[in-house]
Amino acid sequence: MKFSTSIKHFQDAVNKVTQAVPSKVLDPRYENLHISLENQILTLFATDGEMSITVTTDVESSDHGNLGVKARTVLDFLRSMYETGVSFEVERQQLSDQGIVNIATDKGHYKIPCTFESKAEKHDRTYDVEVELSAEDLLGIIHKTIFACSVDGMRPAMMGVLFEIENNLLTAVSTDGHRLVRFRKTCSVSLSDKQKIVIPARVLSVLQKLVNENNVKISIDSANKSVRFSVDNLVLDAALIVEPYPNYEAVIPLENDKKLTIDRALFYDSVKRVGRFSSIGDIRFSVQSSSLKLTAENINEGESAQEDIPCTYRNEAIDIGFNSKFIEAALAHIDEDSVVVELSSPTTAVILKPDKEKDDGSLIILVMPVRINN
Repeated sequence: MKFSTSIKHFQDAVNKVTQAVPSKVLDPRYENLHISLENQILTLFATDGEMSITVTTDVESSDHGNLGVKARTVLDFLRSMYETGVSFEVERQQLSDQGIVNIATDKGHYKIPCTFESKAEKHDRTYDVEVELSAEDLLGIIHKTIFACSVDGMRPAMMGVLFEIENNLLTAVSTDGHRLVRFRKTCSVSLSDKQKIVIPARVLSVLQKLVNENNVKISIDSANKSVRFSVDNLVLDAALIVEPYPNYEAVIPLENDKKLTIDRALFYDSVKRVGRFSSIGDIRFSVQSSSLKLTAENINEGESAQEDIPCTYRNEAIDIGFNSKFIEAALAHIDEDSVVVELSSPTTAVILKPDKEKDDGSLIILVMPVRINN
C-alpha cells in the first residue's frame, strides 16, 4: 500500500481527525488513527467511543488498504516536520497483522509501526431531523451557550447544551444550576413536533476548532440518540446525552419589574476590577437612580474596592450580591454596547440581555444571586 501527498495536506487532515482522540487514552482501542485508502481517496478516522471524526482527502495512489497507527506518534512526527512532499509505503510482517509504515521525504526516511485492519463496518443510520446552519450561526450558538454548561459529572444532562428545534426556530439552552443561558436562532426546518436533544459540551468545543466557513448540516438520529455534523470533507458523529434536561422555563423569572440599563464595556471592566478584591469572589451591587455602586472586600487581607458607574434606573433602591465571575462571563458573551439587567428582589434571579430598541429576546442570561453580609 503506497500513497504520496504533502506534509501540510496530510497534517491538516490529521489535526482535524485527532480531535476525537482523548488526551489521556485509558482504552487502547481509542489511541489509533485509522487510515483507509481507496480510489485515490484517503479516509482518516478516530474515535473515543462516544465521538468520532472522519476526514477524507485526496492523495496520489493506485492502491487500496486499511491500517491503524498510534495517533500521538503521527501527530508528533508531523509537528516536527517542514512543508515538503512525503510518501508512505506500508510493509506487512510475515504471518502477522503487524507492519511498518515507511515514510520518505526529501531529507529523510522514517519508520512507524502499524497494525492491519479490516474495513470498518458502516452502521446504518436513519436521520429523522436535518437542519442546516451557516458556520457563523453555529459558532455563535456554541459561543453564547457553552460557557454556562456544568462540569459536575453527577448532573450529566447539564454537561451539554439543550437544542430545541421546531418550525423555523432553534433554541439552545445551557445551565450549571447557578446561571442559565437561552439563545434563539431562526432556521429552515419543518417539524410536526418539537425535537429536543442534548449535545455534550465537549462535542461542541471540538466543533469550534473544526468549523471555519461554509454551511454545517446537523442530522439527528432520534432512535439511536446520536447526532452528525457534516461540513466539507469532515463528518463528526457523537452520542447524545440521554438524561432528560431540567425544565429550564420554570426557573426563568417572569415578574422582574425593575430594569437597569448600563454600558456593557463600562460594566464589564468595573466588575472585573472590583471582583478581584473579594475573598470569595462575591460582589455587591447597590442600585440607585442613575448610579450603580459595586463593592467587594477581603477581610482577611484588609483589601476592599468600590466603584460607581452611571446607569439608567427608575425604581426603588436595591442591594443584591453575585458571584463576580458569573456576571463577568455573562457580559463577555453579550455583543451589544448596552445591557439591560432585569431585577425583582435580592433573592430572585436576574436576567441580563442586550439592550435593543426592538429586542427580539434571542439571548437572555439568568444569574442567581448570592447571600451578602450587611
